[in-house]
Amino acid sequence: MFTIPVISDDPARAETIGNAVNRGLLPSDTAQIVTIDTFDEALDYLNMEMPDLACIDFSCEKIDSYRILDTIIGDPWLLHAGIIAFAGSREEVQRLTEMKMANIIDVIQSSEIEEIVPKIMGIIKSNRQILFQRVIGMDIPSNISAAIQLENDLHAASCYANLLANFLYTTNKIDRDGKATFSVVMHELLTNAIEHGNCEITYDEKTELLENGGDIQQLIRERTRNPEIAERRVQFEYTITGSSSHFRIADSGSGFDWRAVPDPTSEENCMIPHGRGILMARAFTKNLTFNDRGNIVEFEVEHSIPDHCVMPGIFRDIEPTIVAPGDVILREGDISDFIFYIVNGEFDILVGETTISTLSEEDIFLGEMSFLLEHRRTATVAARTEGRLIKVSKREFVAAIKKKPHYALLLARLLAQRIERINVAHAER
Repeated sequence: MFTIPVISDDPARAETIGNAVNRGLLPSDTAQIVTIDTFDEALDYLNMEMPDLACIDFSCEKIDSYRILDTIIGDPWLLHAGIIAFAGSREEVQRLTEMKMANIIDVIQSSEIEEIVPKIMGIIKSNRQILFQRVIGMDIPSNISAAIQLENDLHAASCYANLLANFLYTTNKIDRDGKATFSVVMHELLTNAIEHGNCEITYDEKTELLENGGDIQQLIRERTRNPEIAERRVQFEYTITGSSSHFRIADSGSGFDWRAVPDPTSEENCMIPHGRGILMARAFTKNLTFNDRGNIVEFEVEHSIPDHCVMPGIFRDIEPTIVAPGDVILREGDISDFIFYIVNGEFDILVGETTISTLSEEDIFLGEMSFLLEHRRTATVAARTEGRLIKVSKREFVAAIKKKPHYALLLARLLAQRIERINVAHAER
C-alpha cells in the first residue's frame, strides 16, 4: 500500500477521486487516500511526505491550486510528485495542458473522473519505474524497456507522453526546452496512431471537426463502436539507456500517407489547427523513419548534459565546478566543512587503493558523513568521468535548511537509505 494525497476543498469530489484511484489499482494494490482541503496543509504535505503521485483539483474555490503548481515548478527536484490534475472546464483543461514544466501526468475534467482515472492509474501502476522520477537514493537501471498495448484513448496517449517527458527531464537526460518539445512530439505521434491509424480518421475529417469546435475524443468513441476498430491497439515500445532513448509506435490500421501531411510552417498552412507533430518530431529526434505503409514510426532521442539540470532550488545560484576524469575531489584524512551536490558524472570512493563504491547523480550528495559528523574524510573521492559538482559549505547548507527545513528531512532519508543498502549488501554475503 502507498499513500496518495487528494487536494480538494470539495469532499464529495475528493471521495469520488479516491474511489476511482483505487479501482484502477485493484486487485493487487490499494492506496491510502489522504484528503487535504487547505493550501498550507497541501504544501506542508508535499514538502514533508514527498509523495510520488498527487491528485490536485483545480476547480477548487478555496484552495489556490495554481499557486501550489507554481511552487512545484519553482523547486521540481524536491516536489517531484507526478500530478493528476482535475479541471472544471475545457478552457481549464487547455490551460493546464499547456503548463509543460509541471509534472502533470494527465488533465481530467470532473465529469470524466469515474471513467478515466482508473485507466490512468492502471498505466501508472504498470510504469512505476518511470513515475519515481527523482527518488532519493534510487538505483536507476542502466536500461529501462517496456512494450505496451495502448487502447484507443487520448488520455492514455497523454499519460505516456507526460510520464516519459517528466522522467527524462528529472533524471537530467533532456533539458527544460527538450522536455516541452518531447512531450508534444510523443503526444502527437501516439495520437496520430490512434486517430489516423486505428480509428481511420482522415486529416481532412479532423481539420473540419476542429474548425467547427468538435470533440476529437467523442469522434474516437464513435469509431470504436465498430468492433473491428475497437479491438485495435497501438503497439508502443521504448528503451531508455544512458546515452539515448529509442521509441517505436505501430498502429493496427491501414496506414496513412505521411509524405502528404501539409507543412504547417508554409504561408498557406500557418493557421491550420493541427499537423505540427511530425514536423517537430523531425526537428527534435534522430533517425525518425516511417515504414512505407505509414503505420510504424521509429525514432531516437539523444541524451546530453543539460546546461541547467534539475537541482535543488536552494543551490541554483551556486555555480557548478566542472571536473575531469581522475580529478581528486576529496582526500582521505582531510578535514573539511563542505559537502558536494552531484549535478552529473560518476565518482569512485576509494579506501587506500581499493574502490569500494561508485556514486552518481542518483546518489545526490558526496561527503555527507564527514560533513555531518565533523570527522576527517574517511575515503578519497576521484572523478571516474567528466562531471559537475556544486560545493556547499556548512554555513550555506544551514542557511538553506532555515529557509526550507524539509531539506534536513531529505538528507536524513538519504542517509537512512544508504545505511539500508549497506546492511542488505552485508546480509547477502
